[in-house]
Amino acid sequence: MTIDFQTTLIPLATLILLGWLVGRTQDIDLKSVTTILIYAISPVVAFLSTAQMHFKDIFVFLPGVTLILSATCDLSTFVIGRYCLKKKELGYLLPIAAGSGNNGYFGLPLAMAVFAPERVGIYFLVTLGVTFFEATLGYFFVARGHLSAAEALQRAIRIPVTYAIVAGLILSSLHLNLDPGLLKLYDAARGCYVSLGMMIIGMALAKHKRLAWDMDFLALSMFGKYGLWALFTTAFIWADTHLLKAYDADIHKMI
Repeated sequence: MTIDFQTTLIPLATLILLGWLVGRTQDIDLKSVTTILIYAISPVVAFLSTAQMHFKDIFVFLPGVTLILSATCDLSTFVIGRYCLKKKELGYLLPIAAGSGNNGYFGLPLAMAVFAPERVGIYFLVTLGVTFFEATLGYFFVARGHLSAAEALQRAIRIPVTYAIVAGLILSSLHLNLDPGLLKLYDAARGCYVSLGMMIIGMALAKHKRLAWDMDFLALSMFGKYGLWALFTTAFIWADTHLLKAYDADIHKMI
């Protein structure tokens, strides 16, 4: 498995740099940009990507696998943070930091570069579990930092990408062909999703005039994302390879 850095990573890094330059030189309302991405573009991409999937029955369980893996990293890191963090309020940011990743803006272009075109669709299913986690448990914990449990749950329920994914899977199960116009919309929305998402990273970095280091929070975030995730996924891949034998090596790499 190789990555073409020149045609994949350099354009993505360029988009981040452009976002940083715009954020430094212009008065950008970052909240408005992210709202458009979350409530308009992201649901379109999620719905149309899942609606055109052609998968085997066993693929249906892939979102459940990554949802469980994300939630396990999330809850484990959160519990550790309750005992180890000096600033306890930062503990509510740990789940989203440890249990999710930039699997859309950054991961999708990489998947297109690494895997065969007919396999990229499976990558969407793999990421659905992480998307579900981000839109439910992850968002719940972030909101819970300054809201009551009921208010945090209400906000999580209002995230539209969850319903877009469910609607897309229902349409896919009916084996209906999408209208060519919708496919063109998908291509446009996907390009916008990647481009705008990468630029948001740069614009967000540009908003920080100085860096402040909470080393205990940083260490726990990295431990959850790169330590626990690696541990739990390795355990799953070992079990699947030797016992379940449900998925192939490409899917293991996606996970």
